[in-house]
Amino acid sequence: MGMTIDMTDFEKGFKALVENAIPAETKEGLFQAGNELLRDAIKEVPQAPKDIGDLWGSARVNKAIATKDEVSIEAGFNIKYAARWHEAEGNVNWTTTKGATHPGPKYLESKMAVNNGKKYLDIVGEYVKKVLGG
Repeated sequence: MGMTIDMTDFEKGFKALVENAIPAETKEGLFQAGNELLRDAIKEVPQAPKDIGDLWGSARVNKAIATKDEVSIEAGFNIKYAARWHEAEGNVNWTTTKGATHPGPKYLESKMAVNNGKKYLDIVGEYVKKVLGG
């Protein structure tokens, strides 16, 4: 005595979910996480420096890209001296009276690697969770 279950429809639906819906939601989640990263870089210590506002005004999150193997996004400050301030070392005379009261180096990296990495992953996870009905 045996039992047979036809999983053809499930397999088609699951394949479509993995190939289409999850990457689309992951892209949206990454976009939101990128925006949160830039908000944190401006609001949380160490802050992105501010003198006249050009650096803060250059904050950009590009559209996420999804391929068969990965989903990625670029987020950061799009101005020629952003990297210089991010990597600043030594005795820097930071401006602290124009919006960034606690500016400093690694204003992006510290958020991603140390302080808020889990928060950004959770944002992406919430978007994927919606697709899965959670």
